[in-house]
Amino acid sequence: MLINGLLVFLGGGIGSLFRYLVNLIIQIYTFNHIGTLLVNTIGSFLFGFFLIFAKDKSEYFNIFFLAGVLGGFTTFSQFSYDVINLQNESNLQSIIYLLLSILLSVLLAFAGMILANRILK
Repeated sequence: MLINGLLVFLGGGIGSLFRYLVNLIIQIYTFNHIGTLLVNTIGSFLFGFFLIFAKDKSEYFNIFFLAGVLGGFTTFSQFSYDVINLQNESNLQSIIYLLLSILLSVLLAFAGMILANRILK
């Protein structure tokens, strides 16, 4: 129990740092809210991929990487905040961002699972 908690804690810190850096870089070069869309869709793809790819790995790897790193990397709270902020600017932008985030995240999680299955064959 203690080891699992520490693995999630350490992985979450790493994932959160990566999320912060991606958002920082994206804000410099493009539209402000794209960073959250990017980390959530990339994180969904990686989660789907490693869910299949790492099924034979140790429980500690799954706790550290899936729950910790990817849990810290992706963020639903920031996504919700972005939707509300966009809605204040434009209802259409808010709806597009909401739909893109959900659809791309689910599709990329599925794509990650398909890719991992093909690699493992």
